[in-house]
Amino acid sequence: MKFIIIGLGYFGSKLANLLTQQGHEVIGIDNRSDRVEEMKDSVSIAMEMDTTFENAVKSLPLDDVDAVVVAIGEDISSSILTLAILKNQNVSRIIGRSISPLHHNILRQIGIEEIVNPEEETAFSVSSVLQLKNALKITEIDHENVIAELYIPQKYVGHNLESINIEKRFGLKFIALKTSTVSQKSIALLSQKRKTYFNFDNQVPLNTQDILIVAGKLNDIRKFTGE
Repeated sequence: MKFIIIGLGYFGSKLANLLTQQGHEVIGIDNRSDRVEEMKDSVSIAMEMDTTFENAVKSLPLDDVDAVVVAIGEDISSSILTLAILKNQNVSRIIGRSISPLHHNILRQIGIEEIVNPEEETAFSVSSVLQLKNALKITEIDHENVIAELYIPQKYVGHNLESINIEKRFGLKFIALKTSTVSQKSIALLSQKRKTYFNFDNQVPLNTQDILIVAGKLNDIRKFTGE
């Protein structure tokens, strides 16, 4: 997979390094030459660029990457401007970083659906979410196993847990299912609108608003989601 990481501070550089070590192609971007210099041997391409200028952003291979992560933290205005420009370029997948509730709310208002908070999420968690389009959250158990919160893959919508049989077919352990009356994937509303069932009826059909919580190896989860 191929990613662009904008903002090579502590979190952005750690994420870029981790994705590179996992075998992905990473373009790292920052407006500080010292950070770019530090990363030039750690990622596929390290570029110095001010991404608050639309023409500069347009020069990037935005149509040729799986996701763009804006990891800018200390400069909120640059974060917002960069994300707004990316949104206007119709980038297929954008992940923003927030450093405060206000910052988070502003990113929501400009249409950024996927937002991470490094104070709550590790670089490993974010790198795992990037590799799984159906993933809402990944929690590392050890170097092999994770707990994943997943939107129901489209091919399993309308099926039930018994017919999917995730333990036998994919080696995953069912933990719980979160159900919701929300009509769209609105992460901001999850905590308010969802109910968690640890003993969910395995005969009840799953729908697109459900979130499945499973434990297992990342590669097995990727097989389950079809990626």
